[in-house]
Amino acid sequence: MTTVDIFSIIKDIAIAGAAVTTASVAYAGVERWQKELKANASFEVAREVIKATFKLRDEVSYCRAPFKSQSEFPKNYRDDPLKQTHEEIADAWVHLYTNRWRPVGDALAEFEAAALEAEVLWGFKIQDKTKQLQLCLMNLRAYIDAWIANEYSGQRNFITGPDFGKKVSSVIHASSSEENEFTNRINTAINELENEIRPYLARR
Repeated sequence: MTTVDIFSIIKDIAIAGAAVTTASVAYAGVERWQKELKANASFEVAREVIKATFKLRDEVSYCRAPFKSQSEFPKNYRDDPLKQTHEEIADAWVHLYTNRWRPVGDALAEFEAAALEAEVLWGFKIQDKTKQLQLCLMNLRAYIDAWIANEYSGQRNFITGPDFGKKVSSVIHASSSEENEFTNRINTAINELENEIRPYLARR
């Protein structure tokens, strides 16, 4: 083997080694890039979920506000039950809660869209948290309907089921009192979801 052959072999080995090194560096770069993309995606989705959650919280709080102003009822509504039929009173409540629920429905749609993206990234663990809040909203809608149905019945529904009437009232009327079970349930669902999301906001 001549000196030229030896140098040729050394050159080939050096080229091969450089190729391996380049490939390793490139792979590490791609892996790092993929991690950064995932971290950025997680951050953006986490931010959207948090924003949607807080917006939904605020709209639900307004929907459940115990104070109802006269302006929220139809213009022809007369605030004197003795001069109105059950149907007129019930229609007035339908008008009020239709307007109060509309922004809740919009906020819920935004929340569900963000929750779906979160599930794509993080799986069923986050779904368990988002479902709890969604279930609260389903219950709230059902109790609003029960309240309106009671008005259409001339309030006879709650006469035969006074405990249920108290339950409905406590759900659709917000209260900061620690005794308001539904308020505590909503707050717990939001806190648990927030605790699950916050770490993704800190990893960027």
